[in-house]
Amino acid sequence: MSISLTLILVVAVTEVLPSAVFLYAGYWALSVRRALVSRIYRNESLWLGAVALSLSAAVFLTYSTNTVITDAINIYFSVFYVILFAFLDSVIPVVRRSDPLLRSILRWEKLRYVLWADLGVLVAFQVLPGVFPSLSTGTAGYALMDGGWFVVASILYGLSGLAVLTGAKRSRDMTLRSSLKWIGACILLAVGLFTVYTLEYTLLPNLTQFEFFYSYPAVPVGLAYILIAYALYRSARSLAPISRLQTDG
Repeated sequence: MSISLTLILVVAVTEVLPSAVFLYAGYWALSVRRALVSRIYRNESLWLGAVALSLSAAVFLTYSTNTVITDAINIYFSVFYVILFAFLDSVIPVVRRSDPLLRSILRWEKLRYVLWADLGVLVAFQVLPGVFPSLSTGTAGYALMDGGWFVVASILYGLSGLAVLTGAKRSRDMTLRSSLKWIGACILLAVGLFTVYTLEYTLLPNLTQFEFFYSYPAVPVGLAYILIAYALYRSARSLAPISRLQTDG
């Protein structure tokens, strides 16, 4: 009975509740989009809704004993990484144009090519195990891939988050600035989530993937998901006309 209760509580905190908050954030973003006039705000709201809805499904894609399903999960996350970074890559040039001095943000015009290359490597590491079964869990190749995934993802999104926050600080568009600050916070929270997940999964001895995702050690990961979902919601809410009216008043 205690094991069943533990499983129910963990699933509620790490999957059901985060998914509900992501769904609400996505619903809010897409609803707000209908009330917006500016193309910049509408595009950002659309992307925010897409990211939030994608994450609402991603929180359930944690573990499977079926290799086909595991490969499908890896492909799903690979596509999601591309969508998320494409969103960031489209936002930063807009932010730069809203800077009165048109200053470069972390030399993004050149840095973006390096980050896109890193993203390609990251996607390859996610897809290769399905193509080459020798790169399976427990092998040295998989361990190298998993470690590389963490390092590349942390650098990739850490730099992107820093670029977004830098651009938000320089922007003269107060609405865009507020929304981007929450996007930057969301990215930094995601980097923190990668760190918590990797440290816990690495430092906890003799813990299988199933035991990790469906036991109390996974709770911090679920709480991080909730914070990320809240940041996405606040970013979308910052674009709402009613928010701007309240600020002006």
